[in-house]
Amino acid sequence: MQYVVRPEKPGGSVSYGGVFAFTVATPGRYRIALGSGAWIDVLADGKPATSVAHSHGPACTGIRKMVDFDLGAGRYVLQVAGNGTADLPLMVTKLPA
Repeated sequence: MQYVVRPEKPGGSVSYGGVFAFTVATPGRYRIALGSGAWIDVLADGKPATSVAHSHGPACTGIRKMVDFDLGAGRYVLQVAGNGTADLPLMVTKLPA
């Protein structure tokens, strides 16, 4: 796995990761929801965005981790590192203003 930038917490030699791109059309607060406790980085022009909130998903939903970011319009790269399995439920959504 080759990341755009080295993850802050890359995981061990048997962890899994991935790189995904997404586009923000409307600036605002966006939530990344994961089905595991994997590490994520959201990058704009190769620089990490700063998260503004962290939480756990609701009980019995399969969502384990949620991280919020204030993002402007543009293209972003989402890096996932340190996941325990080769697959991972993942969602990016804009939160209501």
